[in-house]
Amino acid sequence: MKKILKLFFICILVFPAYSQNAGDVLTFDEYITIVKLNHPVMYQTELRSEMVESTMKMARGGFDPKLEANWNHKSFKDKNYYSLLSGAVKIPTWYGIDVKAGYDRNEGQFLNESDQLPSRGLWNAGISVPLGKGLVIDERRAALQRADIYESATQQQQLIMRNKILFDAAMAYLQWQSFQEYLMIAKDGVELAEQRLDGTRSSFVNGDKPAIDTLESFISLQTREMDMLKATQNLENARIKLDNFLWIEGEVPLEVSGGVQPEPIDIELLQFQFDSISLRQDQRLILHPELLLYDYKMADIHIDQRLAKEDVKPEVRLNYNPLLAVADDGLFDSFNANDYKLGATISYPILQRKQRGKIEMNKLKLLDTNYNKNMKSQELKVKLDTYVNNMNQALSQYDLQSLTLENYNKMLTAENRKLQAGESSIFLVNSRESKYLESRYKQIDVGRKLLFNRFTYLLYSVAMQEVL
Repeated sequence: MKKILKLFFICILVFPAYSQNAGDVLTFDEYITIVKLNHPVMYQTELRSEMVESTMKMARGGFDPKLEANWNHKSFKDKNYYSLLSGAVKIPTWYGIDVKAGYDRNEGQFLNESDQLPSRGLWNAGISVPLGKGLVIDERRAALQRADIYESATQQQQLIMRNKILFDAAMAYLQWQSFQEYLMIAKDGVELAEQRLDGTRSSFVNGDKPAIDTLESFISLQTREMDMLKATQNLENARIKLDNFLWIEGEVPLEVSGGVQPEPIDIELLQFQFDSISLRQDQRLILHPELLLYDYKMADIHIDQRLAKEDVKPEVRLNYNPLLAVADDGLFDSFNANDYKLGATISYPILQRKQRGKIEMNKLKLLDTNYNKNMKSQELKVKLDTYVNNMNQALSQYDLQSLTLENYNKMLTAENRKLQAGESSIFLVNSRESKYLESRYKQIDVGRKLLFNRFTYLLYSVAMQEVL
């Protein structure tokens, strides 16, 4: 109930901010903050932490003390043949040694001689020591070591998941910004075409322009209106796509209304952070999560290899249990070092084909994983170098495109003056306007490519979460 109330109040506070007033601006920082705090993927990463805790608990369970009890009774034709009772507590230790303490009590008319015990029962305590297989490592210790590896690997996977969702969210916002800029340019084009049509009609009425010029101006207006409709459609689709990333506590999706706008594209966004991170590219590459995952995979294979080599050893286990009777007037009788049980078990596969095959297979797995790691390392390095080069080129292209846009604007202004002086034509003015508008579109495209490469570099260097 408390959670439902909390969600209700969040809806009251959040929805008006993004849905009421036309012209409201959802900034990039506000948008990313909502994604970081509320997207389901962020909650999934926390679930992985809980899975790690559960895995660690299961692994530690291999060292939990264990209670054992066994009772057998036989009665036939009013005769108590036997009644055998034994109970014990077994405590595993890290070094493979099992500590055990128990109590046995047997009675009956037909007990085997080996089952004959004092009437009050017999205490026993002792240890079971592996002298061959299981001395260095066993399944219980391997499970705990693997749980540690799983914890480290999960942390890297969480980092990759968070960076990926932040990258996708940033790309969706960048697309929204771009289509918003496209729509503004399209509207400017329509406005220019309307002004041109009004001027041409006036000139036609006054006898200064032929009727064909009004038709040409009208066709230009229709073309730009079509461009504006397409830009409106693209902007609406981009806004809807944004809804994939806006949630409340990972459960309630949010919707961005048509009245909300993005902030203008800022080509300086994350420039400082990118410069700082790119200077440490080699150091960051060494600790890259995708490469560390290969290290954890090889560490897991090494554990499996140690177990395989341990299986080659003969299984030798020594059991020693001192015995202590129950006293008539107390819990324990006096201890006698000569009262004990001693035993040993030995087993050894003669050919060892299964064990030797497993050792050879693990060696091949290690080589294969190491080759994959080397290829991934080179792949990441090439990608990062490529995106650095793309950004440098995009910066140069953006500066050059800005100069080109300025020159196109000057040409359009000059052509308008010539038209007013009767030295130009509607066709030439429309051509200058089209080039000017096209140049504005190109400037937005270059700026978007610059930011795309910057975001992608931060994704592959796994720095998105650090800077957003």
